[in-house]
Amino acid sequence: MVADHHATHTELPAWRSVVAAMPVPAALVDRNGVMVAANRWIEVEPGQALVRPLAEAVSKGLVFGADGTTRWRVRPVDPDAGVFLATTEREDTGDHLIRRFYSTGDSLFVVYDQSGHVIESNQAWEKLLGYSHDEVFGLDSWTLLPPDDVRTRVEVEQSLRTRGRAEPTFHMRRADGTYRLVRWALHFDTAVGRCFGIGRDVTEEHRLAAELHRRATTDELTGLANRATFLEALSAALEEGHDPAVLFLDLDHFKVINDSLGHAAGDELLAALGARLNALAVSADSVCARQGGDEFVVLLADGSEERAIAAAEETLEALTLPFRIADRSLRLHMSIGISYATADHRDPDRILGEADTAAYEAKRQGRGRYVVFDRELRAAVDRRFEVEAALRRALDGDELEVHLQPIVRLPGGGVVGAEALVRWRTGRELLGPGAFLDVAEEAGLMPDLGRLVVDRAIEAGSELRRRGRPMYVTVNLTAAELVEPDVVDVIARSLARWELPARDLVVEITESTVISADRVLPTLHELRALGVRIALDDFGTGFSSLAHLRELPIDVVKIDRSFVWDLVDDEVTRAMTGSLLHLCDAMGLDVVCEGIETTDQAAVVERLGGTLGQGFLFHRPMPIDELLALVTRPTGSRVHDTSLH
Repeated sequence: MVADHHATHTELPAWRSVVAAMPVPAALVDRNGVMVAANRWIEVEPGQALVRPLAEAVSKGLVFGADGTTRWRVRPVDPDAGVFLATTEREDTGDHLIRRFYSTGDSLFVVYDQSGHVIESNQAWEKLLGYSHDEVFGLDSWTLLPPDDVRTRVEVEQSLRTRGRAEPTFHMRRADGTYRLVRWALHFDTAVGRCFGIGRDVTEEHRLAAELHRRATTDELTGLANRATFLEALSAALEEGHDPAVLFLDLDHFKVINDSLGHAAGDELLAALGARLNALAVSADSVCARQGGDEFVVLLADGSEERAIAAAEETLEALTLPFRIADRSLRLHMSIGISYATADHRDPDRILGEADTAAYEAKRQGRGRYVVFDRELRAAVDRRFEVEAALRRALDGDELEVHLQPIVRLPGGGVVGAEALVRWRTGRELLGPGAFLDVAEEAGLMPDLGRLVVDRAIEAGSELRRRGRPMYVTVNLTAAELVEPDVVDVIARSLARWELPARDLVVEITESTVISADRVLPTLHELRALGVRIALDDFGTGFSSLAHLRELPIDVVKIDRSFVWDLVDDEVTRAMTGSLLHLCDAMGLDVVCEGIETTDQAAVVERLGGTLGQGFLFHRPMPIDELLALVTRPTGSRVHDTSLH
């Protein structure tokens, strides 16, 4: 209870409640030390002097009581009305022991009255907020919350009324205007009408958790959502009953940019592209994410076919504007695949996979376009999966065969070598490489397939040598096979196993391998050091150029069949082919003209100086037994010279 003194002083109801709830003797006094109001710890009668006149106050606001012994701490609460708060400690109170216990701890400790005014606080609380003890005493604690955080106060007060406790976490305003996040355990004691709070500053903890969450859910390079976050958003859209659409965006020829300008420029380009794509996905139900590498995905939670196609067209249009990277103006092209969820098709991984498949189909059709995944494409995918599964079984069995197509010397047609070509025997049907090599490459089976073909080709070369008909054999290896770390060791072991001289093996590299020259060049040099010869296949198409004849460790050039087909009727092609034959001869390179199918073509090749040919005019690919029969016939094409020259 608070004793009232009927004086003319201004009534201070808020401070009277603060004084009543304080755990130590406390009173409101005027300048003369006369008591205005007091709590139950004060025994002085109202209207009597509690402390000496405040003019006698010593340093730090301390003044002796009217009895001349007790020392009081005096603080102004209403200077205009001349009202001051006087408090003193009682050593025998339990509250004093509580204050002593919490005064030096790291935890925040505070005591509020029923209205939320601060009665007591420890140094940790005051230090965190940057207020002095005098500044916080009697302060309405709710004023420290952000102005718009009304909900927290309502929830806390309701919990204290109904349960007597609350465990809120909220921001508290410091003296400098900044905020700290504090987690509280509040307990309201109805016996004394006070609320006790123990708090902990969790600002850094929350910041660290937020940073860890950001790293777990976003792509570090672009700042977009990552694949896991994208799948979560797609799953959520499906669970909420939406029919989302997914756009799978795959950059075209990004590797060329990355290799030519460097990875730093490549990363800068991806970051700039991510920002441009994110600016397009501005609707509330859309999410743009980086799938990985140079692949991006866009989710439209409510994605009709018209909206998805419009988004794809808008994306392709946005790429017409160049990017300024490493002081260069770069234009990007992209292949986009679109897939949709349906009433009976709600699996997020499958939807994403179908969009990926559609993007691959867009690349296959010529890049820089979009393709919508439909039933026809699904049937094609299913067929590829069936082929892949069967091909994996074939690799473990005896279904894959190596046939050999002879390479002959001109004129005369004497066999000097043979190209190893893989065939797949499925029952009575014999499939050529066009029926399954694309599937093998997509499925990552080319290294396994390449090892099988190399070993079978070397075995065939060894058998021909053992039968007294030595000749060189050639095998085609792709970039994916040549970058395998053990490819040289595999070839060396196979040569040793079948006792075939390394000079009798020729490795043909394809156009796609030339694009990756920097990656495969060390392997080519190792093979040359082993004694294996290197041939540049399909010369004259795509990326092949005369520069590669000088830069790559090449022994043989195989002129593409497209040149041979035009030799008879096209004068320009004849001139180009003749010049190439003379150039290669000057460089010490052998030249094989591929795809010779008519006697007229063979005659032109011979007239231009060609000495080696390959094609259906001479021989089709055949099993080794047929090749042996061919070269051992009395009138057949015998092998007199196993060298290329």
